[in-house]
Amino acid sequence: MTRLLRGGPWLAAVILLFAACFHEAFLGEQFDFRDAAHFYYPLYQRVQMEWEAGRWPLWEPEENSGMPLLGNPTAAVLYPGKLIYAALPYPLAARTYVIVHVLISVVGASLLARNFGIGWAGSGVAGIAYAFSAPILFQYCNIIFLVGGAWTPFGLRAVDRWIRGGRRSALVELAIVLALQVLGGDPQSAYFVGLCAGGYALGMAYARNRAGSPARRGGVGRGIVIGAIAIVVWVGLVLAAAAILPGLRPPSPRPPTPTFAWSPWVSPAVMAAWAIVGLLMLRGYRRGKGLACTLLPILIGLAVAAMLAAALSAAQLLPVMEFTSLTSRSADEGSHDIYPFSLEPVRLLEFALPNVFGSTTRGNHSWVSAIPPSAVHRIWVPSLYAGGTTLILALAAFGFRRAEPWRGWMSGILVLSLLGAFGEFGSPLFWARGIPALESVIGPRDPENTNAIRMDRHLRDGDGSLYWAMSIALPGFQGFRYPSKLLSLSLLAMAVLAGAGLERLLAGDGSRARRGAIALLVLTVAGTSIVTLGRSFVLERLRSFESASGFGPFQPEGALEDLTWAVIQGLVVGGSTMLIWMLARRRPGTAGALATLVIAIDLAIANAPTVLTAPQSEFDAEPKYLAVIAEAEKKDPAGGPFRIHRMPIWNPAGWALEPSPDRVLDFLRWERDTLQPKYGITRGVEYTYTQGTAELFDYEWFFGPFDQPVTPALAAQLGKIGTHERIIYYPRRGFDLWNTRYFILPGYTVWTDVERGVASLLQDADPLYPDPRRFTGPDRDEQIKKWLRDEDIQIVRNRNFMPRAWIVHQAWFKPPIKGLSREQRARPMEEMTFADDSIWRDPNRVVHDPRRTAWIEDSNPGPIQQAIMNTRAHSDEYVRIVSRDPQRVELEARLVENGIVILADTLYPGWKLEIDGKPAPILRTNRLMRGALVEGSPQPHRLVYSYDPNSFRVGRILSLLGIAFAFLGFAWSYRSDRKRGMAAP
Repeated sequence: MTRLLRGGPWLAAVILLFAACFHEAFLGEQFDFRDAAHFYYPLYQRVQMEWEAGRWPLWEPEENSGMPLLGNPTAAVLYPGKLIYAALPYPLAARTYVIVHVLISVVGASLLARNFGIGWAGSGVAGIAYAFSAPILFQYCNIIFLVGGAWTPFGLRAVDRWIRGGRRSALVELAIVLALQVLGGDPQSAYFVGLCAGGYALGMAYARNRAGSPARRGGVGRGIVIGAIAIVVWVGLVLAAAAILPGLRPPSPRPPTPTFAWSPWVSPAVMAAWAIVGLLMLRGYRRGKGLACTLLPILIGLAVAAMLAAALSAAQLLPVMEFTSLTSRSADEGSHDIYPFSLEPVRLLEFALPNVFGSTTRGNHSWVSAIPPSAVHRIWVPSLYAGGTTLILALAAFGFRRAEPWRGWMSGILVLSLLGAFGEFGSPLFWARGIPALESVIGPRDPENTNAIRMDRHLRDGDGSLYWAMSIALPGFQGFRYPSKLLSLSLLAMAVLAGAGLERLLAGDGSRARRGAIALLVLTVAGTSIVTLGRSFVLERLRSFESASGFGPFQPEGALEDLTWAVIQGLVVGGSTMLIWMLARRRPGTAGALATLVIAIDLAIANAPTVLTAPQSEFDAEPKYLAVIAEAEKKDPAGGPFRIHRMPIWNPAGWALEPSPDRVLDFLRWERDTLQPKYGITRGVEYTYTQGTAELFDYEWFFGPFDQPVTPALAAQLGKIGTHERIIYYPRRGFDLWNTRYFILPGYTVWTDVERGVASLLQDADPLYPDPRRFTGPDRDEQIKKWLRDEDIQIVRNRNFMPRAWIVHQAWFKPPIKGLSREQRARPMEEMTFADDSIWRDPNRVVHDPRRTAWIEDSNPGPIQQAIMNTRAHSDEYVRIVSRDPQRVELEARLVENGIVILADTLYPGWKLEIDGKPAPILRTNRLMRGALVEGSPQPHRLVYSYDPNSFRVGRILSLLGIAFAFLGFAWSYRSDRKRGMAAP
């Protein structure tokens, strides 16, 4: 009963927060905004459709001409938590899945705090402060990161139980947690847990090795001096490298090597360095002295847990690794940009004041872009707020000197994860480039839309940062992106330290908490004075800032209102924390209950508005423009399957000019109506090219835009462009080849803009929507302006689209391309996609007709050449698709003479072919299509493609073995722990 009463405030706080954040979801509305709506809702529904059809969800034919579904890490196909979708109707399951993982976050952070010996009050605070902090709560928009964050506390708890407590059963627990994170779609969170474990192991081994040694005098001062010298040296080295290295790189017409892999020996050198470290550690262990004796057994245990986790998740992990190895993330010259969504240091103010830079959910009130440098702001989460009281209590427990091992560990995680989250802003190079005098020496800041590389051979802005160092030194880390994802570790460490700080306060050690509360009060009193007494001045400054986005024009009055409420809420929180400090001296129980409720109310007010929902009916409605395409097909059927291409990112032009009472709902309706991927995949829509977390490297080559010079004739044809400009060109032939019948494009075109430069896609195309006859009468121009402002969409039908399958009798034979090199692919891909149209013209190139000729890669082309030599097409030959489902395609083909039957679906490991019931080789045709050599015959042939990947078959076996080892390992380790008196959690 006493424990129940003691847990009453915590239970009330949890109920309050769930009600405040999820009441609309409880009432039947669906989570909306960003990836929650257009990415995960249809993707997970597509997975469930496969389960309901009685198939393993292995392949998805609706995107990118077919791509793996099990191998897509974001699909989380085999994650046990997805059983929720099997037990409940899909709309309810989608909501429940989010809410359950927030609850797991609460429980996990609370248990982690309890594992560190923090009392019930502090553990409860840790749970709610972590789960309902803005960076964690907002991940309902990106559910795989919420899943990873939910299991992270359990992973760190298992790490501590092994390293500090020596419990062998904790290794099995750790393996299960890591496997759940991988299966849940967030292998990066598992990587983070491993990094934290490695750092903790090193720190604990050093502490144990130093135990009993006399303390060094002046250790703190010496450490500060050494750290300062190291920073100065590092800054000098980075700036020197930025000045010298570009001159050492030879100019090339091809894109240069990415800056995190300046030469081919970098990766081997890093691996060699790790091997040397391992050998030195092994040598020290064999000698029986030094740090290695303590550290190596701990690391071996962690390695065993990692291997068991890999085995448990192998059924999904192996297909994911297979897919990732073929995407741009594994490109030889470098992968994607690793710096997007870096955290601006100025945003650390959001830890203390909620929404201090304004919000966008009730209009465009955000003024963070007004803070220089204004061109680099990309927001990962709308706020960093975890509660002002949480911040004060965390700082009260933060520290390394004379701290418990776990407290030093949490403090280290907090510092390093924040520094890593800064991304490019953590590099001295970024800040030095803000000094005009240095630009000529070290280069200017990154141009807008810079990807993994800079074409001018200069270092990237973020090179030299902690995140850059991690991508260099840690194997596999460069495959990740978004530095702000490290904030999940920052918030977990802050929440646990806040729990420890509350326990200190309740135990009578509240001096640091009092100073923190006073500091917050001083900050908010000053802020309140500025926004009240200087209201006119602040409003004038805000009005001088001009900005517009899809949320509408910037609203300075709304920004000032948000700023005012931020400082007022901070003032109330600071005063409440002072009250908690005063109560703790006489009535600690009341103070603990008050602290829990203050944090809960604070978080509910500040962060609940970030959880956005929409009526379920909006998700169930038929997309408006899908009906336009269906009507067009009734009038003029394609005669077979076809694909559409919807330009990925644009909003109606008028949205930047006019505010909306609910722009988030506007986003949902417009994106769904216009079939933004992935909204159509559950309705039979097949997309030519969609952009997600990763795409096949070879496939992207068919559609990647580049610029072309504008000739006088082209300028006259297009209008709105001068001959001195360069036009954006999307390789039209690529879309034709891949069976693209319809284009859904922006209505307002800007030929030089990568999102609206669709000139090549409008050529040889018939307009379907809007009907050109719609704009008539004397107000025709006004009608067109209204259409561009409110709808901003046009749909055209491609006259040059090629069928899903066709027959050729001629071929260009190429040697197989090894690896993922850009240099090897440039020439053959240009040959395939060059059509010598009015935009991409080159008299020195030869135009090939892909309807007559195929590009075939084969190491032994002789038999194929011999088989089709001197053959020709006949009018009565044909190929048609008889039946198809996601993992099986059946074709019927009749050829008078030998030929190549081409299927415009992606060639991917695991696809097998049978011709007339006999296995046959699949020819790599047109770089990524499936080709088959078919004999001429009076009778039609039956071609059957089926998907049966070896990666899944091997992975299933490994996962079954992993489950068996996990059961046996846990039974043995638990028994061993009991004998050693360590079974208690």
